[in-house]
Amino acid sequence: MARSQKKSGVVFDHIAAKLSDLDMEMVRSIPPGGNWKDIPLETVMKSKRLQQIRESGGRTTYYGRLLKDRPSYTINTHFSRPGNGTFIHPEQNRLISLREAARLQSFPDDYLFLGSKASKYKQIGNAIPPLMAKSIAEVFKGETSIDLFAGAGGLAWGIHEAGFDCLLAVDFDKNMCETLRESSSTREVLNLDLTASESIENVCESVENLLHGRQLSLCSGGPPCQGFSTAGNWDIQDPRNNLFKPFLEIVRRLSPENVLIENVPGIKSMLKGEILRKILNLLGELGYETQWTVLKSETFGVPQYRRRVIIFASLNDSVISFPEPLFAAKGDDYARFDGTGNLVVLPNPITVWAAISELPPIEQGQGEACMFYDSSWPESAYQKWLRGQIDLRGMYHLYTTEIN
Repeated sequence: MARSQKKSGVVFDHIAAKLSDLDMEMVRSIPPGGNWKDIPLETVMKSKRLQQIRESGGRTTYYGRLLKDRPSYTINTHFSRPGNGTFIHPEQNRLISLREAARLQSFPDDYLFLGSKASKYKQIGNAIPPLMAKSIAEVFKGETSIDLFAGAGGLAWGIHEAGFDCLLAVDFDKNMCETLRESSSTREVLNLDLTASESIENVCESVENLLHGRQLSLCSGGPPCQGFSTAGNWDIQDPRNNLFKPFLEIVRRLSPENVLIENVPGIKSMLKGEILRKILNLLGELGYETQWTVLKSETFGVPQYRRRVIIFASLNDSVISFPEPLFAAKGDDYARFDGTGNLVVLPNPITVWAAISELPPIEQGQGEACMFYDSSWPESAYQKWLRGQIDLRGMYHLYTTEIN
């Protein structure tokens, strides 16, 4: 059965950010696949930031325009401005809309983001892609889960779709919590600051009441990394320096069978890798076998190049496996051998155009919070899945070819 679609005759938040005259001058000068290097000198001289980038060099993703036939670059919280990444629409002279960004993150169209427009940019840009989360969660066995530092719910959605009963999700941001409640991916949502000891008590008590004596199967989360100290010794006991302390304290208190932690790739090098080693060691002291890896979102059906560090931990002695890719990664071979030795040919990653091509054209600063949508518009299998017209298995079947 295909996923049910809330108000199937509409699309939500197809709204593009308003740009200044100078921003529009820049946008018009950039071709598909281009970036700040394509902006004429006469325009560069009107912007101090562009002059600095031109003099010292800058990332080729700055002031980038998307290519139709490839996944997007990472969608971050700043996709309301052209200079913060590659967010220019591949054909229209505007930035991608909120809904287009959500689609590039793999949020289905019936996933609603609540709160202010500024909050929606933050919710979409900070999320782990839901389809990536689903593939990760399928590694684990069990029935029940909780999600800490849940954000807008990308991880909770994926865990729920993987078959877990997500008992509880927790976040500090009230807008994130409203979005989580609307998503129906989790039974209960708590708006709490987990650095407060009473919040940890609240979480543990709530979870134990929902478990009714059972052991929790999975504790997941993505503790924000801005709390890390960048100098001196990293002290897990100091709540001012990190947000992993409450996460690991809840793990200690509840003893879930499995733990899943996702974070930015930069955690590998923070304090020369000491933070990552500390987390693994502390999980080991709690009795967990651990593995970690860097996963690529485009290999799990997400039309976006995004990298995440994933920590897997289990109380069981069984070997922890990593999720198998469903699509080819950027720069990788397009075939792999499965567990039985059969050659599996992986399709190319889902592209930007396969994600957003049928959405109505809009001008910069324009669009609607709730816009008419005709059920005959979807062109790609991915768009049909976004609209709830086919399920994930049907979407993957249309994209994937296997050679036995």
